[in-house]
Amino acid sequence: MAQMIPEFLEMSEQVSSAEYNLYYALQNQLNDRYTVFHSVAWQSRAANGRPQDGEADFVIAHPDEGILVLEVKGGRIRFTPQSQTWESISDGDKAYPIKDPFAQARVSKYALIDLLKQVMRRVRNINIGHAVAFPDVVLGDAILGMDRPRQIVLDLCDSADLALWVSDALNYWRGQNEIKETAPGKKALSALNYLLAKTRELEPALWGQIRHEQEAMIRLTEEQYSLLDMLNRQRRVAIAGCAGSGKTLLAVEKAVRLARSGFKVLLTCYNKNLSNYLKERVGAEPNLDVRNFHKLCFDLAREANLLPLQTERKDDFYNYLLPEAMMESAELLNKKYDAIIVDEGQDFHEAWWIPLQTLLHEPEEGIMYIFYDDNQQIFSQLKQVLPIHTPPFLLTINCRNTRSIHDQVARFFKADWTTEARGPIGRPVSVTRYRSAEHLHATLSDTIRYLTRTEKIPANEITVLTPLSRRNSDLWLANGFRGVRYSDEWPTQPQEVHCNTVHAFKGLESSVVILAEMERYSDRPKELDPLLYVACSRAKNHLVVLLPDGAAPSLHRRFAA
Repeated sequence: MAQMIPEFLEMSEQVSSAEYNLYYALQNQLNDRYTVFHSVAWQSRAANGRPQDGEADFVIAHPDEGILVLEVKGGRIRFTPQSQTWESISDGDKAYPIKDPFAQARVSKYALIDLLKQVMRRVRNINIGHAVAFPDVVLGDAILGMDRPRQIVLDLCDSADLALWVSDALNYWRGQNEIKETAPGKKALSALNYLLAKTRELEPALWGQIRHEQEAMIRLTEEQYSLLDMLNRQRRVAIAGCAGSGKTLLAVEKAVRLARSGFKVLLTCYNKNLSNYLKERVGAEPNLDVRNFHKLCFDLAREANLLPLQTERKDDFYNYLLPEAMMESAELLNKKYDAIIVDEGQDFHEAWWIPLQTLLHEPEEGIMYIFYDDNQQIFSQLKQVLPIHTPPFLLTINCRNTRSIHDQVARFFKADWTTEARGPIGRPVSVTRYRSAEHLHATLSDTIRYLTRTEKIPANEITVLTPLSRRNSDLWLANGFRGVRYSDEWPTQPQEVHCNTVHAFKGLESSVVILAEMERYSDRPKELDPLLYVACSRAKNHLVVLLPDGAAPSLHRRFAA
């Protein structure tokens, strides 16, 4: 029995009955040395450097015999040699024009060869061919043309012995390709698995060294699994997701895949800390540039000697003058990318999108993905306008937070679609009350001491968040307790506790989050809920909220059981 990827197939609008039946026929009739990929798609660079899309109904691979790209056309098919046209015939005998399936299979074959070249040193000894299946038609010995030999056409009669037909088709291509060595071998099969397999688990190697050993595997939901497949078929996509739905994971995964396929890729976001985190986790990945938007603007403007003068109004400088300077500088320096991936896109000002798109070799056709969550728009309350006009793909499953934390976060989520958490229930959100502001330090110290000593949680797994800047926050007045100190950098010592603002920690996460000083926003309800949504969703496993007795009743109600 052949190894099938995916392991199961269900009938749907995207899966025809011909593909469905052929899928299970291949599974049952081919032996276990075959690997069969169904409905795969990819993006590679053409000879002219432009993005080129490829897809195939089936890719059949054998370590000794070769690789076969198979296009499937079900139902009644009509081919007119005089006009070289193809048509699909409905039950009512109505004809609908379709693309030449042999041309589709041939183009997909060469695109796959180009893609394999990106991840393998040698592909010339790999036997790769293309074929077309008409599983509902009896073709017999009919000749469709010199470039459409019978050996690479599957009809209804061939379906009775698919093992023989596949072997014959691969033997035909071995003669055409003059392959003399054993091919494709384990290396090519591994490359195919890397390029085409719709894996349900992503090993964190893409992120470099991951701090927490317990995160040895990042498990994707079925929703994310479907999205990864869909992303291979689109050049411009907006992805909206709730906090914890894996937007950043998918953004990084897409960026790395494109970079490893030979594209020059920019992975960008607004938050400087998030950018630094992503850069550290990705590591030195060739073809991948990770920079937050304003650092990119500064770097290019400096290099081109076009850095504008600071203005009294900072908003004008950062929203208009600096992006415009970046756009001019990129043209002058010929700094261009093949693909741009934007994380936390809700933080991007509307005026930034045009300068950003000019960084693409093809501003209108280049690859662009925007991941965003309108509920996390805490830097600006302006309605977001994205440069991608198709409806966004929705990620509704929270796979970061426990269900207890998700239930708390959901109180602050405002959208016309609902979210769901499928992780463990976890501990209830803990609300710790204290008498007044002067008791905050002692309460925080007691909380951290309990977590580290009694609960045995390493100090560097704990993050203290406040909505206030370091200059306005009381937390930094007492920087530490009994050997444990606060750090606004990533903790490097076992006795350091990370302390930061909600704004600066946006897009990041921590096993345990202690939230303090939210009472300062009690009189600003329009800003309070988005801040609480971002802050509470940073906690993966446990959330502790510190509230003074004198805080507004509305704030206490937000955390009531």
